[in-house]
Amino acid sequence: MFLSLSTSTWMLIAAGATLFNLVAMQWIIEIPQYRMKQFLMPVVGIIAVGGNGLTQGDAPASICYQYTALMIIMPVMLAPVRSRITRDYYRWVQNPATKPGKGTMAWLTTSFLIMVIAATVLWRVGN
Repeated sequence: MFLSLSTSTWMLIAAGATLFNLVAMQWIIEIPQYRMKQFLMPVVGIIAVGGNGLTQGDAPASICYQYTALMIIMPVMLAPVRSRITRDYYRWVQNPATKPGKGTMAWLTTSFLIMVIAATVLWRVGN
């Protein structure tokens, strides 16, 4: 199915997902000292997903799909609660005992699990 796309096509898709991630995360993260750290996410993704895929003997297209899913999941998960993340951070700076909002944590946990399950199911179906 979609994993039957050529490796070069998946590399282009992964490059597009990387650009999407970098732009979206710059918009989502409003805390200046963390904005520059967002540029490390693609590097970490390449090392983690690529290293894992190579040790398991996955096809390059499969590795690119997993990397693309990782790059898309983070901004999609964080965008709806971006203002709450910023608010909670500045509250935490003023009082380190402050806990994040329960709604925010519930959203992050639930949306992350749903997207990972969906990406895994699509990957299994595509193989």
